[in-house]
Amino acid sequence: MKNLWQDLLYGCRMLTKKPAFTIVAALSLGLGIGANTVIFSLIDTTLLRPLPFADAGKLMVVWTVPLQNRTQQNAVNFTSYLAIREKNQTLESIGALTNSIKNLGAEKDGAPAERISGWGFTPAVFQALGVKPALGRFYTEAEDQVDHWAPVIVITQRLWKRHFNSDPNVIGKTLTLDQNPITIIGVLPEDFSFFGDEVDFIAPLEVRQPQSQSKQGFIVPLGRLKKDVSMKQAQAEIDTIAAQLESGDPERNKGNGARLQPLQEAAYGGFRNPLLLLQGAVGFVLLIGCANVAGLLLARAASRRTEVAVRTALGAGRGRIIRQLVTESFPLSILGGIIGVGFSWVGLKLFIAAAPPGFPRLNELSLDVSVLAFTAVVVMVTAIVFGIVPAMQASKAQLVSSLKESGRSGTDGVAREYLRSVLVTVQIALALVLLIGAGLMINSFVRVQKNDLGADPRNVLTFDFRFAQNDAIKPYGRYRGIGLWDVSPVRALTFDRIIERMHAVPGVVSAAAISRPPLSSDGIQMPFLIEGRPAPPPSPAPGGGSQDQGQTASYFSVTPNLFGTMKIPILRGRDFNAQDTASGVLVIIINQTMARRFFPNEDPIGKRITLDFVPDERPRQIIAIVGDTRANRMQKEPVPTIYVPHLQQTPRWMGPQWNDRAGMFFVLRTSGNPLNMVETLKRAVADVDLTRPATNFRTVEQNLSQQTQYLRLYILLLGIFGGIAAILAAIGIFGIMAYSVAERTREIGIRMALGAGSNDVLKLVMRHALLLIGIGCAIGLAGSFALTRLISSGLYGVTATDPATFVAISVLLIVVALIACLIPTIRAIRVDPTIALRYE
Repeated sequence: MKNLWQDLLYGCRMLTKKPAFTIVAALSLGLGIGANTVIFSLIDTTLLRPLPFADAGKLMVVWTVPLQNRTQQNAVNFTSYLAIREKNQTLESIGALTNSIKNLGAEKDGAPAERISGWGFTPAVFQALGVKPALGRFYTEAEDQVDHWAPVIVITQRLWKRHFNSDPNVIGKTLTLDQNPITIIGVLPEDFSFFGDEVDFIAPLEVRQPQSQSKQGFIVPLGRLKKDVSMKQAQAEIDTIAAQLESGDPERNKGNGARLQPLQEAAYGGFRNPLLLLQGAVGFVLLIGCANVAGLLLARAASRRTEVAVRTALGAGRGRIIRQLVTESFPLSILGGIIGVGFSWVGLKLFIAAAPPGFPRLNELSLDVSVLAFTAVVVMVTAIVFGIVPAMQASKAQLVSSLKESGRSGTDGVAREYLRSVLVTVQIALALVLLIGAGLMINSFVRVQKNDLGADPRNVLTFDFRFAQNDAIKPYGRYRGIGLWDVSPVRALTFDRIIERMHAVPGVVSAAAISRPPLSSDGIQMPFLIEGRPAPPPSPAPGGGSQDQGQTASYFSVTPNLFGTMKIPILRGRDFNAQDTASGVLVIIINQTMARRFFPNEDPIGKRITLDFVPDERPRQIIAIVGDTRANRMQKEPVPTIYVPHLQQTPRWMGPQWNDRAGMFFVLRTSGNPLNMVETLKRAVADVDLTRPATNFRTVEQNLSQQTQYLRLYILLLGIFGGIAAILAAIGIFGIMAYSVAERTREIGIRMALGAGSNDVLKLVMRHALLLIGIGCAIGLAGSFALTRLISSGLYGVTATDPATFVAISVLLIVVALIACLIPTIRAIRVDPTIALRYE
């Protein structure tokens, strides 16, 4: 222990003797350690840290999965949920949940209506999560029956503080939700969090009879593994129940299986691959930093050959010398770790500021004990990694030759020179892999940004206005195994009144509405029949319809002037107008892709289409062809699309798509900054309907930006890590070339004294540099061909082996490496032979 302490103290003294070496080495390590700490803290917070529930690792959700593709996860239908709850023996406290949005009506004190978000839980979910109310109680099974749920609600601390000013007597008070009085029976605890900071309430599941009999999934079962039950055992039982449901109730469950998934994985699993990819990238950065420091230590070890030889002569064994040299690397690694923690603290602050909305658990992101423990392990491993090779090499010193070299030295030992060269080629190779990965992502992002949207998103504002389910639809029956709804005509009239009111707002150039946000969403996949052609065979897919032959189109309902407002060109025919009402001739507009695919070599204008979605649908005449638009920036090719006048939609609608009939997204083109008009527009909507709020005011450009927010984040991080790797590699090659020139000064002087010119010296020095750069790039290119396939799924319009990116990034790194060689090369050319011959 005494020897260990002495070695550590000696290592500290060595650091103070050469501050330039210490600064460069510590910064190289600090950058690598800091980057690893930042990314690990993200992984720890998102993937490793348990959810804020008791024994959260046992919480499981159940998905419906097609037997032909078990990776596709769908919600579960209500009858399947009941079967799972009744037959399952491996899970306990099995409940179900679904998203819920409600309109909080205008209050008597003048508070405006607002949209609030929450969850629909069955009572068993509270038991599974182990949550207790801070005030009041939770509702019971008797208060959450099909078609007969109690008008009660449990609110979160967020709504309690905002709407009731933390009133302790809130229990028993009422809220007007969706124009119905709802009694508050409980308040959730302060620390309750269920995947979102904007949760305002938990309410009964509110299942209606048509939904309870539908084959369409709309809920997610949740339960807790029983004691001593493994996930594998629970999955086996779920598979058995799913097989029984498929054979016993084929109408609802044909072709379906079930999959059990941990709740945390279900919530945050989508972040797993990107974060692990980033962890691999920062691992490369740390390896480059270690190789850099190892190269510096090899250079320093050359000056300690005599010291090692003397220690050997005095009886020190090779193991003792290796232990001493490795131990001496720990103070340097610890210093790098301290700098790395500082870098990571700054990095986390910058990440929190730059992270897109919705990034999970940002408020929990910190340098906690587990993250610092990880950093400590990295520091220890790093000290061994960068210290062991120089230590083993230095310990090989031969006594006689080392004492002789204490006079004038010639070239360094071949083995030591070889090791330094290997380290530099490794740095170049790793840096090239990182830079090519970042380059592919940047290339992909540029292509996404250049993707032709088919419309003009500038100066366009959108907002959402919708009716509650009770006001929009009423149960009617079943059709093709799915609930059928009667749609209220009142909502369509209200939408038209809002459009009329929008036209009167100063600054609004044009106004229209569409069933889903423009350039931000696919429409309903609508099966259809073409008049005069045989119907394709029926589809086994949920919802029925003629889908086997791909005869579906993306369906949107719109108001007149939508195409003009969005500047979507009408290629042939006319736009919808005020005469296209329920009493008029039924019409439809298709896009260019649909015209090409389903009406090749013929004119589709005047042809008739029947939507194969609800009963008693009548043929619609095609009156126009419009330009193609993208459903989002990432969509590679336009899909067949149909547009229907919102006043000509059928009086009945099917399945969970009722939400498309309950509301619309209003689209306004303005003469100035659209966001400056938000408050004016809210008041204008309130003039039409005071009880329902207009919400989600966003520009189309904001929506488009949100679609690429994570891509931008990953590009930013990969770009930063790639830049750090390139800098470290440049420092590494600069160091080895500078040391090589210094070690060969006598040799260069002799060559120049014998008649060698500057060009000869230049060739001598650059030949070595180019060889290292060439080998490093060759290895890096081979590694890139193998590893960039890991990011192929995230690329757009570019392959994982894109030649242009590979060539451009390789040339860039070669240029950086050659610049790093410039100063040592100039020094070699300017060597004075008379001074060089005396160089020691």
